[in-house]
Amino acid sequence: MKCLAATTCPDLKPSACSGLTVTECNVCPLDERPPQPCGQATASGGQGTTKTRHGLGPTAGLVRITYDMYSIPDRLDCFYKGVLVASTGGLVSGSATLQWAYNPQPGDPSWCLVVMSAPNSGTAWVYTLDCPS
Repeated sequence: MKCLAATTCPDLKPSACSGLTVTECNVCPLDERPPQPCGQATASGGQGTTKTRHGLGPTAGLVRITYDMYSIPDRLDCFYKGVLVASTGGLVSGSATLQWAYNPQPGDPSWCLVVMSAPNSGTAWVYTLDCPS
């Protein structure tokens, strides 16, 4: 499964029929685009939210994300298997490096999702997600 967001059922309503149970809801939104290879810079110069999948391959290791948010603060969140594994923890400006341990098991996805949140106008950012090493 290639979820871009957590699966939730916000529109479910209880049924007036006794004995009737809800068994499913809408599936998560999918992203069928191939992941961007690790080791390449990802950049934007505009306001909004950007979601990018990054291929990681089958080898375990430390994943480093080097970013520069320049002077206008932005936020970076990295998810693996739907779990937040690295984050700036809020809006930040300037440059720094985040890292997390990638240890795929058989059947696990070989990619992660980076969500960039840039709520302010005039913003620009760039980051590079390095391959596990």
